[in-house]
Amino acid sequence: MALREGDHKAYETIFTNYFPRVKFYVNGFMRSEVIAEELTQEVFARLWENHDSVKPSVKSLTSFLFTIAYRVSIDWIRGKHVRESYYNERCKYPEETTSTEEDYIAHETRLFVDTIVERMPARQQEIFRLSKHMDLSNDEIAEQLSISKRTVENQLSLAIKKIKSAFYKET
Repeated sequence: MALREGDHKAYETIFTNYFPRVKFYVNGFMRSEVIAEELTQEVFARLWENHDSVKPSVKSLTSFLFTIAYRVSIDWIRGKHVRESYYNERCKYPEETTSTEEDYIAHETRLFVDTIVERMPARQQEIFRLSKHMDLSNDEIAEQLSISKRTVENQLSLAIKKIKSAFYKET
């Protein structure tokens, strides 16, 4: 058989004749034309890599191709299962997806800001925490504390200036 000897023309002929059948077979596993196309190309790449292992009969070539197609499909499905499992595990624990350095910086920044906020007057602390920690709007804070919206805005502005000033002093 010419393919066994590395004849590229023989390979092209096999590719042209078998590609649609192998793709149809692989698509039976994948249920996706795009993935089937990609995996069928992988099948033919492996055929070329192992062309010296192909037995001379047509029946053997067909068996060889469909065995490769089956293995490539199963490998892809197993890989997909592993990828999905990994993704699902990461989604369960999103806090573990950031790096240790990022966690450390975020933690230290929160501690630094909390220290600055604790030094603020009580009412300013309360307004800042309602805005930044409770995510309330200025109108909601004003209503909840029975003060004017303008007072809330002024107190938040002063609090943010204090925090910025403290950061600039640290650097």
